[in-house]
Amino acid sequence: MRMRRSLFAAMAFAPILALSSAHATTLRVGIQDDPDALDPATSGTYIGRFVFAAMCDKLVDIGPDLGIVPQLAETWTFADDQKSVVFTLRKGVAFQDGTPFDAAAVKFNIDRMLTMKDSRRKAELAAVAGVDVLGPDQVRLTLKEPFAPLLSVLSDRAGMMVSPAAGAKEDFAAKPVCVGPYKFVERKSRDLIRLQKDPGYWDAGRYGYDEIVYSYIPDSTVRLARVRAGDLDIAERIAPTDLKTVRDDKNLKLHSAPGLAVSHLMVKVGEPEKANSPLQKDARLRRAFELSIDRNVINKVAFNGEYTADNQMIPPSDPFYPKTHPAPARNVAAAKKLMAEAGATSVPVEITFENALTDARVAQIVQSMAKEAGFDVKLLPLETATAIQRYLAGNFEMYIGNWSGRADPDPTLYSFFACNGGQNVNKYCNKELEGVLNAARAEGDVAKRKQLYDKATGIYLADLPTIPIYHPNWFFAARANVDGVVVYPDGLLRLKGVKPAS
Repeated sequence: MRMRRSLFAAMAFAPILALSSAHATTLRVGIQDDPDALDPATSGTYIGRFVFAAMCDKLVDIGPDLGIVPQLAETWTFADDQKSVVFTLRKGVAFQDGTPFDAAAVKFNIDRMLTMKDSRRKAELAAVAGVDVLGPDQVRLTLKEPFAPLLSVLSDRAGMMVSPAAGAKEDFAAKPVCVGPYKFVERKSRDLIRLQKDPGYWDAGRYGYDEIVYSYIPDSTVRLARVRAGDLDIAERIAPTDLKTVRDDKNLKLHSAPGLAVSHLMVKVGEPEKANSPLQKDARLRRAFELSIDRNVINKVAFNGEYTADNQMIPPSDPFYPKTHPAPARNVAAAKKLMAEAGATSVPVEITFENALTDARVAQIVQSMAKEAGFDVKLLPLETATAIQRYLAGNFEMYIGNWSGRADPDPTLYSFFACNGGQNVNKYCNKELEGVLNAARAEGDVAKRKQLYDKATGIYLADLPTIPIYHPNWFFAARANVDGVVVYPDGLLRLKGVKPAS
């Protein structure tokens, strides 16, 4: 019966590909966004990482406790001066096109990340001076200076390995080939992505489905309704307002984890020739805007209090979170005073956001609150792909950004606040802050790193190139007949151990 339901749903929403087994199973996953380019070098979205988790292995990964664990690299050894690291790779591993995975492939990938014109990994790997092949299964990364976050960086897209044969082609993003449990089959824009199990994968026995279909469904309530109806097996990012529905449905299971993510209001502060808004010119107006909103009310009204209201980019659960910068309480009078000091009584602001229920709720609440202080907020909801395109191009005045977070603070803070950071789409550049972040990258002592991140936090909270609002927790709804789902703090759906219930 389980197989019939899977095949019927697959035929209803997409054509079936011929599978080798008469008992083939399909896991149907509802996702909120349509991913950008399926190339680890150029991808810039959370949902891209979500799909990559099934398709592209990395040198290392994180565990449920955020510790670094082996993946394609079995072991690694740092030099005494911390300026190089040697990775010993798994033997007998092949890419999904049959190309052998070896040290030469690792060199190709790191070099590709560092040299591709549109690579978003250049800043993340900026500390890498060179890659040397020591043998078929050994590769050395030489660093310009000690780089404490290296393993954390390699546990994400910078450490994903793509086939050198496929990666050399211009159309790689349309036909991605990695080492991973599931290989790419097809993509229909704004509709679905289909992956098929790779029987040659080095750990294939731990993956319980023959096919994965990701369906783009932007409305979280619709995603949940389709899981309840049996049209989907799993839906990600269930709205807190729908959690009771999941808990009360005996046919569903709720899977959750505290998150590393942050939702924030990015302000275009650089490139005045492209955007010349009042908030761009004057940090006092950005501070006034922050004082006009109440993070706790946003959390209560939009999320039933299930999230964490906060003013920082990294969450309180992070061991590097500095407690010396508490979120300011809402103060409309103080906001108006700052506006007066800046010579303004009414300030126009346009907020661009992905037209999903969560961001729409937040935008409407922020609009209402900011109006009381004198901000004339216009809302610009856009279809996901269009919104992301404008985000990546820096084409906005204020943007509701949703960052999935990382196990180490560097990939978040450096990406957004270094002058050439991979997520610095609002073109913020403060050389003092960049110097502090560089010092934190080179510092191996945890206590000293904490001090540096405390200082960095004080700088970006004074400049406010972005206004953090809350840290979401991850909520997934799955059919009760799906076993083995474990949600990590990074919010990615890892499919190892996920299988149909017996």
